[in-house]
Amino acid sequence: MNIEFLKNLSNADGIASNEKEVRQTILAELAELPYEKRTDGLGSLIFTKKGKSPKSIMICGHMDEVGFMVRSISNLGLIHLMVVGGVKPIAQHLQKIRITTFDGRKISGVINGEYRDGKTENLYCDIGATTAEEVADLGIEVGNMACYATDFEEFAVKDIYAGKALDDRLACFVMGELMKKLAQTELPLTVHFANTSSEEVGIRGAKTAVQTVNPDIVFVIDVATFSTEFVRDHTNQRQIGKGPILTHFDRTLAPNLEMVHYVKETAKKQNIPLQLDMFNTGGTDGGEAHKVNEGKPTVVTILPVRYGHCAYSIVNKQDVQQMIDLYEGLIKNFTEEMYHRMVDFI
Repeated sequence: MNIEFLKNLSNADGIASNEKEVRQTILAELAELPYEKRTDGLGSLIFTKKGKSPKSIMICGHMDEVGFMVRSISNLGLIHLMVVGGVKPIAQHLQKIRITTFDGRKISGVINGEYRDGKTENLYCDIGATTAEEVADLGIEVGNMACYATDFEEFAVKDIYAGKALDDRLACFVMGELMKKLAQTELPLTVHFANTSSEEVGIRGAKTAVQTVNPDIVFVIDVATFSTEFVRDHTNQRQIGKGPILTHFDRTLAPNLEMVHYVKETAKKQNIPLQLDMFNTGGTDGGEAHKVNEGKPTVVTILPVRYGHCAYSIVNKQDVQQMIDLYEGLIKNFTEEMYHRMVDFI
């Protein structure tokens, strides 16, 4: 496992429809691997390895992170922002962020706003300027991306790492590490690895990526966090260090039950612990992927993190390794019989 790759993914800046740095990071890491690559019209980056069967599966996870966009610049030199994605209100105050200008410059500042009734109003970035001209001279314009100025790091506790954008760069990392492991392996069927665009603003890239390559089956990798760290009993199935999560339901997808069974069977054979969860709110790439064309059997697997949609998330490396191992088994052991179990309803 190349943690430097994960570090580079986490440190890259990329909100919805502005994932260029993430694509470049992935392409640089995987440049020597024998995969076909293409993009869809939104910028999703898709790698393909052909297998013995014409049947195909897609594994997908999104590149974009939650963040901000410059919406206006005041005469006071304050840079007013719009939230892009579901940034937690508490994380919209007194955090260091960086604005990326259209020519690639990085400008640091502090985010702040007025906090009322659990919501943030008048959100702005303060770079220390006192006039709009000072801001303009730095190349900052309406539409510039702003992300948390977070540096990925290893914590003192064994196997623990922290960084921004782990939702969903962890999926990009898992797919990249899988691609390395499978590069010289003859696969039973064709596999597409899709790093999708614009999930955080309406699950957009998953739809176009599936339309682009038209897989038969879709597996989704995302992340999730529990509402409080003061509860670590059976009601919390999103604990770091307890293994990947298999999702049985969310607001946008009721998964294919045979796919749920297949994930469970594979995990059991490989002695990989699974947390079993469901979500009353929220959704993933699976919410749009499963509705394309004739409908795609889909299931969602999740990596547990602490503190999502904010400046830092915490992840356990062992959960990530187990997710990589799980998907290696899911891919290598997939058969035509398994495919028909998932799609034959009569």
